[in-house]
Amino acid sequence: MQTHLFLPALLRDHLAQYNHPAALHLSHHYQQLQYLPHALEILLHEVLDEEVDTQPPPEQALLPSVLSFLSSFPQYLDIVVQCTRKTEVRSWRTLFSNLPPPEELFEESLQRGNLKTAGGYLLVLHTFEELRPTGDQVVRLLKRAKAEQDWELCKELARFLMALDESGATLRSTLELVELKTPSAEPDRAQSHFTFDATRLNIPVRGRSNGHRSESSPGLGDSFTSSDQGSRGSGSVSPAGDAVSQGNAAAQQEPRDYFGLGLGRMRR
Repeated sequence: MQTHLFLPALLRDHLAQYNHPAALHLSHHYQQLQYLPHALEILLHEVLDEEVDTQPPPEQALLPSVLSFLSSFPQYLDIVVQCTRKTEVRSWRTLFSNLPPPEELFEESLQRGNLKTAGGYLLVLHTFEELRPTGDQVVRLLKRAKAEQDWELCKELARFLMALDESGATLRSTLELVELKTPSAEPDRAQSHFTFDATRLNIPVRGRSNGHRSESSPGLGDSFTSSDQGSRGSGSVSPAGDAVSQGNAAAQQEPRDYFGLGLGRMRR
């Protein structure tokens, strides 16, 4: 049985009437739902898609109100990153024109210990060509991932660095700074080791069109379940749609790209 998402539509109606208290009151009724962040993400995605196409005047734009509303939730930073994974790169300029600079969002995610979310903002910084030449943002995130023994994130960061510099020089210098070594270097100390599949690596597209990258966002959407697609079908109504019924299956199909970089799909 398929279900519909009704919570994003109700929240949007309240926000369109500048009734933030009513929107917050409504969302608090469903705060126990595991998939409330997903419903909030759908709200952001729908409003963003519409306003990218219609370009409403500032006094009529709903996106700033939606982002202000979402900032009330602890999952705010992750909701924004999840939305970028689901939208084309051309939409990112509209989204981040109503947000603090991506570097600030990266730093806040890192400070909160949300390492995967911080990794998502690395892709945004790279897309906007705002990564620091020193690479210290990647270094600091990699150090944190190593300290927490999050080897999957270490591998994704390694892929990211290889995609930026296929010679491997950037990756090698970064690993030296972080004191990470491959298993072939010290086979008896697995706690500081990770491996990655170099065959999955390609160079990101650097082309631009009208100030934006010409390709759709690489790998954005790889981390999403099919819950929002199923919600478009006919069936019963629920606040979080069929995400609840499909959650377990989606969790088993979580992609290898840890923070949604999708580097294996990037083309030259």
